[in-house]
Amino acid sequence: MKVLESYSHIKGFNHEPDFTTYSDEQMNRELGYAKRLGLNSCRLFMPIRFWQKDREGFLAKLLDFVRTAYTYGITTTPILLMAYFTGDQTPYWVSDDPEPPIPGCYYKENYHIGEAYVTDVINLLKDEPGLLFWDLMNEPSWHGFIINITDEAEKNRRLDMVWAFVHHFLSFARALDPVNAIGIGHTFIEDTERSKTGELVDIIIFHDYLETRSRVEASCKRALELSQKYGKPVLNNEMACLCRANPYDVAIEIHDRYNIGWYIFKLMIEGGWQGVHGVCYPDGTVRDPSIVAAILGFFRNRGEDAVYPDLNKEHFAEKAIAFAKDALDRNAPAADLLEAAEYIANLLEGGELVPMAYPPSARIAAYRRMDSPRVPELRAWLYELVETLRAACQLV
Repeated sequence: MKVLESYSHIKGFNHEPDFTTYSDEQMNRELGYAKRLGLNSCRLFMPIRFWQKDREGFLAKLLDFVRTAYTYGITTTPILLMAYFTGDQTPYWVSDDPEPPIPGCYYKENYHIGEAYVTDVINLLKDEPGLLFWDLMNEPSWHGFIINITDEAEKNRRLDMVWAFVHHFLSFARALDPVNAIGIGHTFIEDTERSKTGELVDIIIFHDYLETRSRVEASCKRALELSQKYGKPVLNNEMACLCRANPYDVAIEIHDRYNIGWYIFKLMIEGGWQGVHGVCYPDGTVRDPSIVAAILGFFRNRGEDAVYPDLNKEHFAEKAIAFAKDALDRNAPAADLLEAAEYIANLLEGGELVPMAYPPSARIAAYRRMDSPRVPELRAWLYELVETLRAACQLV
């Protein structure tokens, strides 16, 4: 697809299929979740190792994914390159990176590996209607070859190698496909100028995992400045991470306000990032409904006019406490204690007055799956729930 005037309509997601165990059933299920969420584009991770292991099988699955996604109204932006390993590593590349040795792709004598891979992918997909644009490379400035180096002169020397690699493959990809738009999934918006690629790409792309609203807004403002400077549309194709103080709803709200399209990282809760990334579990349940609401354009009221929940408006908090007291006073069995706990839990959870990462209702469900829950433990916990509800409703 030729470059668009704006990508502000994009509500996308990053996706990382395992092309070794890839199945139509799984892809249809996950793409179905994306469609239900109203997401319209997929940034596809597809490390070169899958192609190296099974070239024909990988290409067939890749084509199937792009076509299947398009039937769900979802375009694809394939990531053409990530740093890749070579068969003949040099000790120079070994570092403290969590996955040593550092890939040797930045040596010019190893460019041919990437060239063969990029040629296969571009020739496979360049005429597909589901292709939105090419993302040349994922975060060229963010891997052990760069981030573990403290000596600035050495770091700059290595960055020069990285940017030379990026420039080479920009020209290479453009020669293979002069029609479809191309951008680079830069780690930071400032990498656009550090890499000297602002004039060479069709789309200015950046990532943002910044920690406060003011920092995210500053990044968006800078992106729009560079968009104006180079006369190119702008897009964020990686954002939102729980452990980086970059909540999904906050990141989405700010980018929507600045009219910048986005791709969250990522759709599925899976793999090594499952504790901090992802919206959907494999069964279709979600981590946090506020993320779903934000994707749909609904955000939490954090203003002065936000209404605090009145859980005792019809005296149900008092009734729930009395119900629990009766169960405790008569030494009720586990089933009755759990019924009283659920009464209180539904009030607290409905008012969002307890942490929802592991809500009381989940603990209740776990107890009910047990053959013989320990009654003393249940009694102690029910006392805690009563006091939590009493404090939330300011009942003396």
